[in-house]
Amino acid sequence: MSRKHRRSAQWLELINAFEQSGQSQVDFCAEQNVSSAYFTQRRRALRNLDEPAFVEVQPQATHTFQSPNSASLTLTLRYQQTELALPLSVELRWLAGLIKALST
Repeated sequence: MSRKHRRSAQWLELINAFEQSGQSQVDFCAEQNVSSAYFTQRRRALRNLDEPAFVEVQPQATHTFQSPNSASLTLTLRYQQTELALPLSVELRWLAGLIKALST
């Protein structure tokens, strides 16, 4: 692959194009003539600059008339356009592992 020097803004455009493409990273990088490994490095570095290390979670007021032991109570995590609903009985170690895996 020939080397093309891109500025941060150009990398951000390329990363956004990838995220909107629906393609696998390998296919997208091959189409764009970009090293998949280097793309990963640039994506991670730019994401770390743009996103805070911690995301503040603010509880939303909800009114429920169910008993506290109800199995229908859930923990809902939202980030941008993604939403994940988990039962309150979710194992905390599993949740911590999921968050760790998603942050890399």
